[in-house]
Amino acid sequence: MTGEPPPLLDINDLRIGIARSGSAPLVVVDNACFKLRRGEMLGLIGESGSGKTMLCRSLIGTLRRRGAVVLAGSILLDGLDLAHADERTWRTVRGRRIGYVPQSALAGPNPVMTIGDQLGEAIRQTPGAKQKNVTARALELLEVTQIRRPEIVMKQYPNQLSGGMRQRVMIACAIAGNPELLVADEPTTGLDVTVQAEIMKLLRDIRANMGTAIILVSHDLALVDDVCDRLVVMHAGTCVESGPIAAVAAPRHPYTAALNRSRIELAAPGTTLVTIKGQPPSVGSWLPGCRFAERCDITQPDCRTGPHPALVGPDMGHRTACLHPDLMAGAP
Repeated sequence: MTGEPPPLLDINDLRIGIARSGSAPLVVVDNACFKLRRGEMLGLIGESGSGKTMLCRSLIGTLRRRGAVVLAGSILLDGLDLAHADERTWRTVRGRRIGYVPQSALAGPNPVMTIGDQLGEAIRQTPGAKQKNVTARALELLEVTQIRRPEIVMKQYPNQLSGGMRQRVMIACAIAGNPELLVADEPTTGLDVTVQAEIMKLLRDIRANMGTAIILVSHDLALVDDVCDRLVVMHAGTCVESGPIAAVAAPRHPYTAALNRSRIELAAPGTTLVTIKGQPPSVGSWLPGCRFAERCDITQPDCRTGPHPALVGPDMGHRTACLHPDLMAGAP
């Protein structure tokens, strides 16, 4: 759109690999592309092994801890390329401009530190933080994340808290530096339905009150549909469809359509659940052409040749990596 401000985050042709002794790196993310506006909430979905978590790690500069590196492409945060940033640059970004909520609430907090100490550690990393204000700021963050009796919680250890409270503490640590972007990697994993709803309301409130852009990684399409503005679908290490939630509700890639059909909440009681046929290809062992071709109902000869199709469509509009979306059921 003419005159639209540049995106906060612009990931273009990102390729991530894991080093292997005596051979080429094992590619785990390949040509991932998407953009994120300021203040926007974007859902990132796909089966396990699709590359979602590795992509998230590239956004906080922790790939090397997993033996991985960026092989190609760019990660632009408001124009700053993080794809090959050194640790000195990451120290100005991680926890300051980009906050991170880990996948497991149970394993996230440090078990030998009190909640107050953990929050204090996060607060002291922010520019201009003063020691005399650390306690007050920690209490404020606990109140922002809607933790009751914050004065008592400050003195407690993680094992004394419920899973939902531990996840709220991790969110409090992640927003301590007032980040422009919050990456939430399946933040409701292991939590019951009621607590999941509370965590999602908290993320919505943070977005509304702080103007924070959020990337929400999830397996739950219903959840993403409910809270996100746009959706990015990953399969076999690459992005296969993206666009506004309302547009992607009418999928233009067979993988997205298959994910929709397999949603548990859509199944009639007593009926057999619909599943996606076949298995995802092994990470890095991708055949030529579309990586969904072996599981797809509309595969054509050209789907099995050449490189994996690139996303086609306007940058912030409905994009698909399918060569034949016109063959899908219900296609216009």
